[in-house]
Amino acid sequence: MNAHALAGLRRFVCAAITTALISLPCGAQTAVDPPAAARPIDEQASAEGVRARWTLPSSVVQVGDAIPFRLTVYAPEGVAIEFPEIGSTSGAFDIRGVDRQSRASGNNREWTLSFTASTFDSGSQQLPPFQLAWKDSAGETHTLEVGACSLEIVSLAGDAEPAAFKDIRGPLDIDRGGVPPWVTAVALGALVLLLLPPLIWLIRKRRAAALERSLTADAWALRELTLLERDDLVGKCEYHAYWVRLSGIIRQYVERRFQIAAPEKTTQEFLAAAREHPEVGAEHRHVLTDFLRAADMVKFAALRPADEECRRGLFAARDFVRDTTVAAPGPRSMDEVRT
Repeated sequence: MNAHALAGLRRFVCAAITTALISLPCGAQTAVDPPAAARPIDEQASAEGVRARWTLPSSVVQVGDAIPFRLTVYAPEGVAIEFPEIGSTSGAFDIRGVDRQSRASGNNREWTLSFTASTFDSGSQQLPPFQLAWKDSAGETHTLEVGACSLEIVSLAGDAEPAAFKDIRGPLDIDRGGVPPWVTAVALGALVLLLLPPLIWLIRKRRAAALERSLTADAWALRELTLLERDDLVGKCEYHAYWVRLSGIIRQYVERRFQIAAPEKTTQEFLAAAREHPEVGAEHRHVLTDFLRAADMVKFAALRPADEECRRGLFAARDFVRDTTVAAPGPRSMDEVRT
């Protein structure tokens, strides 16, 4: 038989198998209506000089799929946008991975809110709107509702009734093949030995996290400064890493001690918030201003300070924490705080 005959026979066999598969009965099924036409969602709204834009990649998604939502708000410098608290659910949707960012954009400031939403409810579902709030230069409060989206959630099962599906079968007997009991015991022991180290690590991690939450703001900051000094990054000439870590400790301390959201603000915004705080005195504001500006010069202007200046920065940070500590009964000693 020549090559042409073999090729013809192969095509005939494939066609026969395909026809047989297509003609097989598929059981009780319900036809699934085709989904609505998908389109990207890109909506905008504005009020009193504030503009908001929210986007989703598609208006039609499958049940359980993660839907990336992004809300961008543009406002003039000096206008502080207040986002609502985003919980774990919104309407029929589960919310995960909420992230907020803020940065300068020309003469404006740009805020970005992003998260992923998912739902197991099929059909037309409405993602509820969010309400933004801000104050203008005259102190008048304004609000704007944004983010409302109508989505078509498509189920892979279609509209089939539960009775159309086969019930779950009962338990099956497992043939163990005559495995001796000692083999099973050895296998279980090996499994325990494998799971024990990660279990111990998880317990220790949770205990450490509980201890971290129990520390006061000043105790936590003094401990972190001691650990930074012990790591001797200055002696290793790692100046940038040293100042990033040092300024981060002070910013987190200020956030916990004075309830100022320091990590989300630029240095200028943070200092402006500190100036308005009634518990931050003039002397402390000067120390904080000099300290953070020196840190910014190292982090962003690639300034290489002298080793002695780096150590003075750590001493100044430690003095700032001690000077702003709130007196409380039964304070922790540093021996309790150090790890």
